[in-house]
Amino acid sequence: MTQAFQSPGFAALAADRAVETRLVDERWQAVAWDLRTGRRRVVTDRPGGVHLSEIEPDGDAIWWFDADNAGEGRWWREPFAGGAGGEALHDVPRGRAYGVAFDRTGALAAVVVGVDGASHCYVGPPAGEARLIGSAPGYLSLADLSPDGRLLALGGRPDGDDSVVLWPTGAQADAQADAQADAQADAQADGPLRIAGNRRLRLWPIEFNPLAGLEPELLLVVEEDERYTVATWRAGTGLRRYPGLSFDSQISAGWYRGPREVLIQHERAGRSRLLLADLDPPEGQGATRQRVTPQGAARQGPAEQAPPVREISTPGGTIHDLSCAPDGTLHCVWSRESTPPRPLVLRPGTEAAHHPGQGLDPDRGDTSRSRRWTPRPYGRIHSFVSTPVGEGPWPTLFLVHGGPATHDRDSYDPRVNALVGRGYAVVRTNYRGSTGYGARWQHEYGHRVGLAQIEDLAAVRTELVADGTALAERTGLCGFSWGGYLTLLAMGAQPELWSLGMAAQPIADYPAAYRTTTPALRALDRQLFGGTPDEVPERYRAADPRSYVHQVRSPVLLVASRTDERCPPDQVARYAADLRRLAVPHELLWVDGGHYSRRTADHRSVLATMVRFAEHAWPAPLPLPPRGDRPEVPAELVEGGEHP
Repeated sequence: MTQAFQSPGFAALAADRAVETRLVDERWQAVAWDLRTGRRRVVTDRPGGVHLSEIEPDGDAIWWFDADNAGEGRWWREPFAGGAGGEALHDVPRGRAYGVAFDRTGALAAVVVGVDGASHCYVGPPAGEARLIGSAPGYLSLADLSPDGRLLALGGRPDGDDSVVLWPTGAQADAQADAQADAQADAQADGPLRIAGNRRLRLWPIEFNPLAGLEPELLLVVEEDERYTVATWRAGTGLRRYPGLSFDSQISAGWYRGPREVLIQHERAGRSRLLLADLDPPEGQGATRQRVTPQGAARQGPAEQAPPVREISTPGGTIHDLSCAPDGTLHCVWSRESTPPRPLVLRPGTEAAHHPGQGLDPDRGDTSRSRRWTPRPYGRIHSFVSTPVGEGPWPTLFLVHGGPATHDRDSYDPRVNALVGRGYAVVRTNYRGSTGYGARWQHEYGHRVGLAQIEDLAAVRTELVADGTALAERTGLCGFSWGGYLTLLAMGAQPELWSLGMAAQPIADYPAAYRTTTPALRALDRQLFGGTPDEVPERYRAADPRSYVHQVRSPVLLVASRTDERCPPDQVARYAADLRRLAVPHELLWVDGGHYSRRTADHRSVLATMVRFAEHAWPAPLPLPPRGDRPEVPAELVEGGEHP
């Protein structure tokens, strides 16, 4: 058993019990962790691994989602101590997991599953019969179930009519419920309450306050006026923003230990930081001038009510996941460019950051790392550049991130080490559309989907060629998922710039992919393009790799899975047929595991194929690493925190 894939999930009412997702024999599996004894018990043994697991609030049982390669399956349940298990909720159809949540005690559970293009909400007692409370077309993710079990919070498209959906469960009211709670139920008796977003107001529901009284209090993040702000919602007061907790780039948030304490994770320029704020500051503290840090937080005037904020000391790098134990200890999965992902335990109020059983590794001596900011009229493009030691120029591969709503970080990516070890410079660029650089950088490129992004890649390439980092005749692209899409688009739209393209699980035919992908990704595409292929055909045509395939002139590697539900296989096969008809050197590799395999051996195999393909396309000898043997592809492949 090796490193954790996610931070532990703790039982709220049983402080000594938790569930983890850990790598067991090169597959991610659900693991029960007894904190009192330190013993870990592997719960699952699924051939394809397990990515989603939860623990009931009382710690009695572990839940996990048993999915096939297409991402469809059911929730299962097993006693924490072991023994016979079974379906977690009966009469719930197979589908895609859109979330799971429990009430305060664990007596009621809720799941949302995606079936036939719709989201279906079920509630019921664990291991009991489920009851369908409602369905909605498209994609709705389950954010949380209120502590009293009476209200579901779901999230849709952040700028759409269903950005937040509050759906009554019809659960029996507590005997102590007062008239306010009854009035809330009456107000929602006709169905769910919807809080709509728009282009200038985007909303993300997070979770209910576990310590709230009779009136549920929902925590949200609001994007408005190019800032990201902590907010709350109550039935009696509606949406309330906290301007003192406003940031210039993406945040996530969660309730902490106190009645209204909030933990905030701020992502900016590829690094993470953590802050604690009290939404009910002690008397006399709320009206003081408050500046969180020089980076990114809003300035407060003397008359503004700004919650007191303190930053939690963390080492530089990226927090991929975190959770809070009942005692307030924060358990993180952390890494930085030179250090593989590992547990990081933080105790707010102290300066200590504990890495269980491990110290911080020094950087390897055979890699030089730098950050580049490429100026453009619309802003600066941020890139992470890793090269072999010594003088360039080097054959250079752009490792293009997917999403697009994610970003490359100061985090460990074993693909970078493997490629640098073979003599390549590796560039990770946060093009327009990436998160972590503010709302304008993410959204404002005029529906020029794909084209704006490859313009940014080309601008960085020009700079690296000019300064002697990259060999002009040997710069290539390597991407997964949406990064694979950008790779194929650039190979055709900018054929004079790129002499190699490697695309895994890509979009190769955008209109066809839209019609056959998942409901969640269709909603994302409508947001990116401003409509469907039928409504804005010219935008899809301009962004479609097949529109430019006749201009491709350099070798292309395609990697696809016949069970990929996100980037379906038929459209990749058609692109490969185009290359074959045009006599473009290419290779098509079919792999198992769907869009993102849960087996680490599959990732190593794909990376080894890419290294072989690149060395064949660029056959001149490449420099060996200074230490002698060329490194193997590392076993602990975690893709820099990104799941394409």
